[in-house]
Amino acid sequence: MSCKLPLVLGLAAAVSSSVWFWPERRPIDAAPITGEAAVFGTKINPDQVASLRVAAFDETNASAKILEVRRTNGLWTIPSHFDFPADGNTRVTKAAESFLGVAKGRPVADDAAKLSEFELLDPLDVANLAKKGHGKRVTMTDATGATVVDILVGKRVEGGSGIYYLREVASNQVFTAKVDPWELSTQFIDYVEPDPFKLKREEIRGLAISDYSVDEASGTVAQRSQTALVRAGSDAEWTCSTAPEGKRTSKTTIDALLTEATAVRLAGVRPYDKMWLQQRGFFITPQGLYGNEGSLSITTKDGLRHWLFFGEAALDDDTDKAAEKAKPAEPAAADKAKPAGTSRYLAVWVQYDEAADEDAKKPVEPPKEGAKPAKKVSGKERAEKAQKRFQQFFYVISDETFKKLRPAVDTLFEAKPAEPMAGNTGKTNVQWLDENGKRPGVTTTASGLQYEVISAGPADGAMPTDADTVEVRYKGTLVDGTEFDATKGDATASFGVTGVIKGWTEALKLMRPGDTWKLFIPPAIGYGEAGSQPKIGAHAILVFEVTLVKIAGK
Repeated sequence: MSCKLPLVLGLAAAVSSSVWFWPERRPIDAAPITGEAAVFGTKINPDQVASLRVAAFDETNASAKILEVRRTNGLWTIPSHFDFPADGNTRVTKAAESFLGVAKGRPVADDAAKLSEFELLDPLDVANLAKKGHGKRVTMTDATGATVVDILVGKRVEGGSGIYYLREVASNQVFTAKVDPWELSTQFIDYVEPDPFKLKREEIRGLAISDYSVDEASGTVAQRSQTALVRAGSDAEWTCSTAPEGKRTSKTTIDALLTEATAVRLAGVRPYDKMWLQQRGFFITPQGLYGNEGSLSITTKDGLRHWLFFGEAALDDDTDKAAEKAKPAEPAAADKAKPAGTSRYLAVWVQYDEAADEDAKKPVEPPKEGAKPAKKVSGKERAEKAQKRFQQFFYVISDETFKKLRPAVDTLFEAKPAEPMAGNTGKTNVQWLDENGKRPGVTTTASGLQYEVISAGPADGAMPTDADTVEVRYKGTLVDGTEFDATKGDATASFGVTGVIKGWTEALKLMRPGDTWKLFIPPAIGYGEAGSQPKIGAHAILVFEVTLVKIAGK
């Protein structure tokens, strides 16, 4: 496969002189105190917060880990990760709401020597590096740069539901307070949009997995394998025209790929830079753009095709371990960095294929009288908007994510199960249905439903809809005549048209009151692989004689 694409890629503290301590045996709660200093920091609206910084002590590296997000021109970004967009509507907003103007509870201590007991040592104070008992430091500023809150959150109070020890950075005075510190993360991934590709599983219609080798010296590409998978709808089976004889697509592998594609978690980002292109494993050849670990294309029902190009194993400095924003290194220097081994570079490109756009094939409905025509964003515009998001960065994903998104060819297929047999007829389901469908009077629909009209009611009768409830008499048997369910005598059964198996729903909407039909329902629109034990086995063809007595109502 070749895909000619443009070069642009998507890719501390003042110590109080007064010392006092209340014994722990005194009940500790978060009952608010009164007075001018009854809250931590300044009371402002969360919308006025311009920056949030969280610092926590990293025991492994014996240093502070910091994550800061800033609001610029109304957008939240992460400075330490090249101003990558942050999802300000979730964690940032919740953190601001949780820690702005928190009411102080009971005072507990005012002794610098006791801070470690409450896990309230400042992780940013170098004098504390060799000590135990660090807290998490939360700092917020407003648009003027003024600090509106600068507090340390310590351990949870025993027996206190949601109550923690807190202190202001400029004071050793310890209070209790009711807060929700789960928002205090220093992980990059916790502040970015959890679904960068915005793909919906049910909308994916095509997958193409390419594996090839790149000759860096000559710029040529040798294709090793290319596998294209398609499905007609969200409930349809995945098919492959190049599947090996006797095999079908592996549901387990494809399910894992779709799950990963619709919930990718980024391990890091790196700004796009031409000089990094080849060092990160991406190549421009006369045939197009390639990643040296292959590619995956994902086509959705709106005609957007996301190309995911996989590059080299990522360097440590390009993952979330990098805490500070740095100027892009020269390739020679970058080559000296240590490969992380568990992460990989990813470049993303988005194209629009009108032929794959299901909505574009639908007739345009005229606007209702008096209504303004709805403005519809074209597929091309959607692709350009998506590409603009991706062209600024190289992304870093975990090796586990990479393996699920670009599975090995030998895992894409599995042996076909033995063809289900139609009871004890000695014929397979396919053979039995094929022969039955050729009998005079039997009609076969697109779904595989077969029906035979035994008798007909009035031709002007209304046909049921999805919203209707119907009354019927019926008898259900297997192909060998074994009865598994039936109404008795003149008694009827009542149910919603959509409250039964798919084969029944389809047939009922074709019938009129007074009709008696014989239905032959394949497993796919009956009880499928599971059956309905104990009377109906797996892959069973169902035979029903049904009389639609009346449409009972909505």
